[in-house]
Amino acid sequence: MYLQVAAQLRARIESGEWPPRRRLPSVVALEHEYGVARNTVLKAIKHLRDTGYVYTVSNWGTVVKAGADTITVVVMAPGSRAVVREATAQERERLDLAEGAHVLVVEKGGEVEVLPAETVEIRGPES
Repeated sequence: MYLQVAAQLRARIESGEWPPRRRLPSVVALEHEYGVARNTVLKAIKHLRDTGYVYTVSNWGTVVKAGADTITVVVMAPGSRAVVREATAQERERLDLAEGAHVLVVEKGGEVEVLPAETVEIRGPES
């Protein structure tokens, strides 16, 4: 059943009804619209995320991915640290970011990685 819901959601994305960077309706709204259980909607969204149609922003919702959008998943292990800050001029140049853009600085295992904050999904080790 979740694949049928995912196919219908994908069709709405591909038709342009839900354009890139638009937030999808809430899980509750989709449950009511399609007359299915919450778990079915969540599995459909996971399928769309796994196939590259959407990404999920914690505490905000699920967003239609633009063609050029690539989400980097960072798995935070114990002892890791992540900080969001405004990008320096050098970082904006290297990462092709606009003035005022933010980066996520991730420290894991003694290494530091700087990533565009808008394209990163942070997960805990259990995710």
